[in-house]
Amino acid sequence: MSDRLPVSSISGDTYPVTSENSFVKSSVAFSGWPIFCAIFVVAALGLWWMITASQARVLWDIWTGSGLASVGILIPPASAILIALAWRDQEWNAGGTWWGLALCTFTLLMSAFVKGYGSPVVLVSTVKLHLLPMGLFVFLYVSGVVLLFGGYRAYRVALFPISLLLLINPAPSFFLAYVDLPLQYIGAHTARAFAGLVGVSLASDNLRLMFSPALGMFVAPGCNGLRGALTMGLLTLVVGYLYRMPVWLRLFYVVGGVVLAYLLNLVRLCGLVLCYRVALGFEPLARHMEAADYVLGSLIFLSGAVFVFALPRKWKSHRKQYANS
Repeated sequence: MSDRLPVSSISGDTYPVTSENSFVKSSVAFSGWPIFCAIFVVAALGLWWMITASQARVLWDIWTGSGLASVGILIPPASAILIALAWRDQEWNAGGTWWGLALCTFTLLMSAFVKGYGSPVVLVSTVKLHLLPMGLFVFLYVSGVVLLFGGYRAYRVALFPISLLLLINPAPSFFLAYVDLPLQYIGAHTARAFAGLVGVSLASDNLRLMFSPALGMFVAPGCNGLRGALTMGLLTLVVGYLYRMPVWLRLFYVVGGVVLAYLLNLVRLCGLVLCYRVALGFEPLARHMEAADYVLGSLIFLSGAVFVFALPRKWKSHRKQYANS
């Protein structure tokens, strides 16, 4: 017996006719954009409610009051853009899961608990470690909204951009307490050692390097290289994702970017020592050493960023050549 379906003809057109025993699967494919819009609206409403919590106001104060943590304000829009890019060419059958609603409800209840009673903390030495940071609330709530409207497949596709929301506070206090000051001392010792190599005598006390009684530099927290390393780490995370690098290679790429950014900061401090050496005999430069520091740091960081961002392009080019060979 033939497995072919019978064919009928109407006005010269032919079309298959399904028999009783035949089953034709049909589904409606939805573009990711309507789902993305629905998720954005619901997520925005829930996040607006959570912003009324004191912890969210503290996070806003951190963004606007700390140059190191200010990069965190770019995480939410970057996450939204990457989610839209991830869903740009995706199609899936309609069907979310009610587990998303349960996750949203749980997150809002926990946010209300933190609003009323404060976030539980663990005291490590003299540093407080918050067990329920705001980034975790935002991550869980957005995850719940995506699962509710898009389902598991939509969530898997956008898992990395959603996970970026965990980093909305990229410089928590417990982290700074253990790495901020040590990095300052490393930078100051490196600059002092380089000054000795180029024959510049310094009157120094810990973090302050004096080239003359009226001309000197202080290795402040913003000069320890942590800001550049943190920024480079976030950028390499995103670039590695966009180029679809393997997870193990992406890990080396991010760590390498962070280390390179910190080493370039040490190069910046050594270059700044040379600028101060020149400024000792050139008064106009001595009056603009702060601007010289910004220009020097920007040029060095930009050069490092160009080098780091060229690596995945080179990797992708070699991968294509290997695939075509």
